[in-house]
Amino acid sequence: MKSLFTALSAGIVLVAVSGVASAEEPADPQAGFEYAQTYCATCHGISEEKSPLPQAPRFRHVADTTGMTATALQVWMQTSHPTMPNIIVAPNDMRNVIAYIISLKGREGSTP
Repeated sequence: MKSLFTALSAGIVLVAVSGVASAEEPADPQAGFEYAQTYCATCHGISEEKSPLPQAPRFRHVADTTGMTATALQVWMQTSHPTMPNIIVAPNDMRNVIAYIISLKGREGSTP
């Protein structure tokens, strides 16, 4: 009886964990690049090009900033900046853009 309880408990935990993991889609750096081309490239250099606005950092520079992580990028993207308009990015798009920026870390060429 004890082994049955243990097996059932393990199964419940496994189902609960897999349900949580599948609740969030994996991030897609290519989709993030495409989103950035449409919505971010007006101000930021999203690949090798310079930023159209000198005060807007290139995504490559952001990626190579010491301590930059996906969590730090999420906070950065959700924080108002004096020189940046308040843009609301859908959670899935944000995950994709973050994945794209993180993919640029330490890369010589940054186009996908």
